[in-house]
Amino acid sequence: MKRINVNFPAVLLGVTAWLVLAYSVALRDALESYAVYPITQVKLFVFVACVYGIMLVLARMLNIFKPVAISLILLAAPAAFYMQQYGILIDPDMLINALETDPAEANDQLSAGLFMHFIFMGIMPALILIFLKITPTSIFKRLKQGVVIGLCFTTFSVGIVMTSYDDFASLFRNHRDIKYRIVPFNVISASVSVAKQKLRRPAEFVAQGKDAFREISAETKPKVMVVILGETARADHFSVNGYPRPTTPRLEQLERTGEIASYDEAVSCGTATAISVPCMFSFYNADNYDQAARNTTNVLDVLDTVGIKVTWVENNSGCKNVCDRINTITMPENACTQNDCFDTVLIDKFREWLQQVQGDSVLVLHQMGSHGPAYFERSPNELKRFLPECTSAELTDCAREEIVNAYDNSLVVTDEMVAAIIELLKTDTRLDASLMYVSDHGESLGDNGVYLHGLPKWLAPKEQTHIPWIVWPSTRFKADAQKDNQQVSHDNLSHTLLGYFKVKTRLYDRQLDLIAERDSFMN
Repeated sequence: MKRINVNFPAVLLGVTAWLVLAYSVALRDALESYAVYPITQVKLFVFVACVYGIMLVLARMLNIFKPVAISLILLAAPAAFYMQQYGILIDPDMLINALETDPAEANDQLSAGLFMHFIFMGIMPALILIFLKITPTSIFKRLKQGVVIGLCFTTFSVGIVMTSYDDFASLFRNHRDIKYRIVPFNVISASVSVAKQKLRRPAEFVAQGKDAFREISAETKPKVMVVILGETARADHFSVNGYPRPTTPRLEQLERTGEIASYDEAVSCGTATAISVPCMFSFYNADNYDQAARNTTNVLDVLDTVGIKVTWVENNSGCKNVCDRINTITMPENACTQNDCFDTVLIDKFREWLQQVQGDSVLVLHQMGSHGPAYFERSPNELKRFLPECTSAELTDCAREEIVNAYDNSLVVTDEMVAAIIELLKTDTRLDASLMYVSDHGESLGDNGVYLHGLPKWLAPKEQTHIPWIVWPSTRFKADAQKDNQQVSHDNLSHTLLGYFKVKTRLYDRQLDLIAERDSFMN
């Protein structure tokens, strides 16, 4: 088949228009919801087109126009799909979260809809561009043409900014999310940011808590703390917190007898595992946490240093560097169904660990929890109480009730697991034991058209940051019946662990210790 000869300006115009119009559904929807004036919307799209035009002209001058244009198209197609499907934004944190996803989680994100979208919105435009033959010109003419067209785009874009500066400044100041909705600019920007982080020379490990020591205790029983690290659980779907559906009946029973307490105003450090897990075990708080904390001593390191046996059991995609320096157990494949292990397998693993405990110990059980979008894969058939449930990873293909059913079924598994472990601890009279269950972040289930999690915290809805936090026994954690209504956050976890084991260090902040008030009350 004979290839069609097309001059460069025509191809440039077509590619630029395609990039701006074909992948901007999420951006257009956001601008409409923010009631941005139509003329301002048009100016923004034209400005973005000019920026892409300048990029493509430079690529043409370097004789790499097609590779660059095709790369932009292939990047934009899947990004636009996920943004339209789940209402997410693509920023550096979201990209890091995606890069740290394990194969099983990544498989959950693949769907027929994604493949169809990628074929029609990515592969086919790329093939058309490959098929087109740009009219060849001399190097001198190509450079001259590039300079002229580039100056035109630059002049036009500067003119738009000068005449619309106040409108643009107001738009981006009041709606910081806009820049993360411009596809594929958001992918390029996030990739550059993450690449800079990865290529930066690794900082030396910062050892904190060298002054840590334990007070001499007269206690004869081994002191044990079990931390169940939940995944993607939102507090307002726990019936123990007032949710009308019985998602946590066993925990409700324990609350009625006064054995557990629920901090029903708990807030997460971040909206993704890659942020929240390192943050919650660090000595940084949510306001000053950054990725450097991964290369810094965390509370588990400090506890290990003072002689407390620390064990991490992994049933998720990894500990995000938190367990790098402590004993770690990953659930074996023969304990799993399909690609994942139901969290109920952690009960048997806990029972094994409990039989071997001899001294003061911390055990962290990292759940698969309610990780989406394939919520239906998080619960076995015998624990599916809410039907029908969504059995697809393409959540927009399901009724919201089906999505909620699948999600709530995953919480039933968490209820079974947490309650079973509490019962095992209650029956072991050898130990002075306590337990905390806390989720890493929440989840959007189609609320206001938003799904999953990972939005920047300054933009994220409450559903992504309002987390369940259950403690046992309640008498150790609260001095009065109202304390479970106070707001707590991931900032409290490290200091509560230090306080529980009476570890003294300059890192410890008594104000963030959930046990300190009770100890003072008892004294």
